[in-house]
Amino acid sequence: MKKLIFIFCFFVTAVFANGTTDAVSIQKKYRDSQNIWLLSLQTYQNYVRSHQELEILQNRLNVEIADKNLQEAVRLKEEIGILENNLNLHNYEEPLYGIFEPFESLLKRLNDAKISLFSLLSGEFENEVERLNKRMKDYRKEYENALVIIGGLEKEFKNEPILENDKKLLQISLDTLEKTYESVLKEYGTYNKKADSFKNEEFRKLLYILISVGIIFIFTNVLKLFLKRKKDRSEEYDQRYFMISKILNILFVIIAILIFAFMYVENMAQVLAVFGVVGAGLTVVMKEWVLSYVGWFVLITSNSIQIGDRIKISKDGRSIIGDVINISLTKLTLYENITNDALTEHKKAGRVIFVPNYYLIMGEVYNYTHLSLKTILDLIEIRMTFDSNLAKAEKIGFEAAELVTSRFTEMAKKQYDALKSRYTLRNMTQYPKVFFYPSAHGNGIVMGVWYVSPYREILKHKSEVMKAIIDRIMQEDDIHLLYSAQSLFLDNGITQDS
Repeated sequence: MKKLIFIFCFFVTAVFANGTTDAVSIQKKYRDSQNIWLLSLQTYQNYVRSHQELEILQNRLNVEIADKNLQEAVRLKEEIGILENNLNLHNYEEPLYGIFEPFESLLKRLNDAKISLFSLLSGEFENEVERLNKRMKDYRKEYENALVIIGGLEKEFKNEPILENDKKLLQISLDTLEKTYESVLKEYGTYNKKADSFKNEEFRKLLYILISVGIIFIFTNVLKLFLKRKKDRSEEYDQRYFMISKILNILFVIIAILIFAFMYVENMAQVLAVFGVVGAGLTVVMKEWVLSYVGWFVLITSNSIQIGDRIKISKDGRSIIGDVINISLTKLTLYENITNDALTEHKKAGRVIFVPNYYLIMGEVYNYTHLSLKTILDLIEIRMTFDSNLAKAEKIGFEAAELVTSRFTEMAKKQYDALKSRYTLRNMTQYPKVFFYPSAHGNGIVMGVWYVSPYREILKHKSEVMKAIIDRIMQEDDIHLLYSAQSLFLDNGITQDS
């Protein structure tokens, strides 16, 4: 068939090349019609004519080379190069290739199509087939218009029967196009059947996932509800429940993700390998985040810090103190209460502090309430002169602290005994205790009073013990408090200390 079409077009080209003025007029009317079939036909005929011209030039080049006419041979080679380049740019090996191209392209894509959720949701082929249907209707109308134009030209130029061959070529092309169009529709029908089967499979898969995730969700919530409904819940139990609830939530999310992965990923080994490579890269780039995850894991497994604990973290010379109100994968959330540190260092309290978990690995952590602890040892310092009655001062300090904090001593002993079951500790000595030591500037004596105080009421009891000691000391004549000294330079040059 290709050879017959080639011979036919060669004949057409010859007629157009050597025809009369009427043939030139026919060409002009063809060219000016703007009909897609006629324009595509002209493009194909030009392509055939260019091939014929290329063949003629090749024959001439062989003759010139045989005659050793090098100058003419060089010129012919240049012409041949330009012509071959044009032919490569406009490759129309089949008649009216431009009309067939979108149909053949879609047919090939349908043959190679892999069903996926994205292709179904996007309606990729459905939209293209709809556009192709509209294009086919337009092409048929254009084909009928092309026949009308050819019929009109045949009546006008009765002596030029070459247009009859054009009609035959157009008819052959239309038949081929319709066959291709039917193949597209047939393949699209096959694709739709596969898509329906895929939808049913995906629906069943999604249903299995939802049922599995739903069962796990119900199980975790029933477990949390069971733990929450326990009677006589202590503060420690509430803290443990909060932590267990957080762990169950995280496990639920991880299991749900794994279920989705196993249902939708075909090669899990390959995916895990990719995650391993990506994880190694993220470990280098996002070191702090990775360390925060490690810190969270250490917190959960070691039980060293729990919700409700009061902790102090020292990092890079800074101290952060507060009650733990949340533990997440990346950070601890603290509430800054009124404490002695807030009083002496920060001069403020009541803030919510977010501490990255990697601080727990990189810095020092002080836990005021580890495990069963509810009390700490606090200190009050009273500065006195050297001539003060230290024995009387010691008695006053001990009695004042004993009066305010004695009710906490037995509780502290029990908590201390509970720690001994886990750590190697010596027996807790009796508190309160009073010690004397020189002041920092060596100008007096400092009385240090140590006593037991609940960690949540440190400042309250410090204030009560301080007032009790000062009130007693102020009633004694042989105990003198040490005041800061300042030198005043008077106008007469006399120095007076106060």
